[in-house]
Amino acid sequence: MKLFKSVLKYITLGVVFGLWFGAFLVPSPEYVPDYKEIRSSSYTISEKRAVHLSLDSVVRIFSISDDSIGLSSLTGTYFEHDGEYYVLTSAHGILGDCSRVMIIHMEEQVSCEKITIIDRTTDYAVIKTQEMKTRKPLNLRKSLPNIKNSYKLLDKVYYTGYPNSIGPTTWTGTIAGTSGDYLILQSYAWSGSSGSGVFDERGKLIGIVMALDVGKTAMGTQVLENFVIVVPIWRIDWQKAFTE
Repeated sequence: MKLFKSVLKYITLGVVFGLWFGAFLVPSPEYVPDYKEIRSSSYTISEKRAVHLSLDSVVRIFSISDDSIGLSSLTGTYFEHDGEYYVLTSAHGILGDCSRVMIIHMEEQVSCEKITIIDRTTDYAVIKTQEMKTRKPLNLRKSLPNIKNSYKLLDKVYYTGYPNSIGPTTWTGTIAGTSGDYLILQSYAWSGSSGSGVFDERGKLIGIVMALDVGKTAMGTQVLENFVIVVPIWRIDWQKAFTE
């Protein structure tokens, strides 16, 4: 924890110094671009909407193990169902009980009220939480695909997360195939991306980032950052998640 605080202090000082120094070198522009603005004409209106749904609902999750030794940082998707608020994320990043889980966006923090379901075999969890003022929750009923396996090979996808504890950052990719009951994306992900909601071109939530592929070669173990494994949304037991 001391090391974490020390690193955070130097990062903060570096950012503050950079902003202060830059203020003397670069005049303040009359127009400051919104980082969420998508100028590229290669994206359709529905694709831009999918990106905004991803950006507006993303949250960061911290989980501490019951023995206070382990700490994980992962990503989640904030959503609303029947007037209640939840976060969908990966199970492998939940190290302790609900009291040791914190959901964060920028300066806003909310706590876990209940882990309504955690499936460590499939690798997903649903956390009940409070309303967040800085986030726009997905309407779950409108965001889910109408039919199972509604995606096709080489469909474009988008997700927002906190890879390597940086972000939120938004990534694009394509559906490269399947492996058993899991989707395979050609995209990029790193530690911290786990739990990121994956959206298709229509703005439908089709899954969550689970892992990267780790291959073994003659050169040793190799992490394939562009081989992203996704839990498809149809594998989530929503009925059980919302049963108190």
